[in-house]
Amino acid sequence: MNPVNQLMTYFLIFFLVWTIFYLIGKKFNLKKHGIEIKPFILILRTKKVNQILEVAAKKTEKILPVLTNISLTLSVGLMVFGSFILTKNLFLFFCEVKKAAPIFPAIPLITVKESLPYFLISVIVLVFIHEFAHGIVARHEKIKVKSAGVMLLAIIPGGFVEPDEESFKKAEIGKKLKVLAAGSSANLVFGLIMILLLVIFFQPTGVLIHGVVEGSPAAKAGLKTGDVILSVNGTLTPNLEVFEKIMSKVQVNETVLLKVMFENGSSTILKLKTIGAPENKSRAIIGIYPLDYIKITPVYLTIFWIQLWSISIAIINMVPIYPLDGGSFVYYLLEKYVNKHAKVLTGVISAFFLGLLTLNIAFTFTVFGFISI
Repeated sequence: MNPVNQLMTYFLIFFLVWTIFYLIGKKFNLKKHGIEIKPFILILRTKKVNQILEVAAKKTEKILPVLTNISLTLSVGLMVFGSFILTKNLFLFFCEVKKAAPIFPAIPLITVKESLPYFLISVIVLVFIHEFAHGIVARHEKIKVKSAGVMLLAIIPGGFVEPDEESFKKAEIGKKLKVLAAGSSANLVFGLIMILLLVIFFQPTGVLIHGVVEGSPAAKAGLKTGDVILSVNGTLTPNLEVFEKIMSKVQVNETVLLKVMFENGSSTILKLKTIGAPENKSRAIIGIYPLDYIKITPVYLTIFWIQLWSISIAIINMVPIYPLDGGSFVYYLLEKYVNKHAKVLTGVISAFFLGLLTLNIAFTFTVFGFISI
């Protein structure tokens, strides 16, 4: 089956499944049981989570005032950083396109394919952390929580904590901002913890060949991108730093013994005669572009994708686009200090940053083509 037909089959199955869900919801009036089914949206509401939020808020009441003040600072930092990144990247697309970074939406089965299982795991974990943080802070600030639950947007799992509208509107500006800041700040901190885990538990075990210089000793010896150097002259090279230290002591035209692991897992020892570097003929090289090699496992990939999506969500959610938390954050600030023109100004600001984001995505597909991860 060709890719187009396969994609059409996926969409057909997806549409039929959701149609069945929707008809079942209507037929049995599941909404009265807390199950709400709309086109491509499934919502399960419950008030039992309120009790958990209440207990969590009480057990953390001594430290929460400090944490919520920190989260306010972090959220403002995320807003400034996200706005700066979008603006700078758009500038690079116009002036230095080679330095521009691709920015694209995460759409399961379209832009997210190979990493889809890790994406779904990440979304479940991160939405739980995000919404739970909102809920705990809301209860700490005496803002009522109407309901909470889980949801499915197309095939993307999620969750929500729904504050009581009247209770939220009556709350002081500081309390509102703390609730809004909690989600992204929690995602950011969690992402940084995941990075720390990667650094601590997944150390390099060799030197990955990221590229080979054409006509170099490495190329003539048959080394290819993806091969891993395990040792030089019998000395282990667990990382790039050790490899470069060993090579700094090697002379030009000297023969070195490399223990190499190929992509298929087999290993061998190769003899290479070094040459002088183009920019410094006295420095011995073998003609590779090296990187630290870390053995990729499902655990590593899970932690890696969770940290990537966690930090990405934290940043994009605080960009001042309504109804994202960043847009609501700006709205309540404007409502406090501008009042009458708050909605208009929020709309203008949201339109500006939505335009920035849209242009970054448009230029990404124009310059880099269709991206799938």
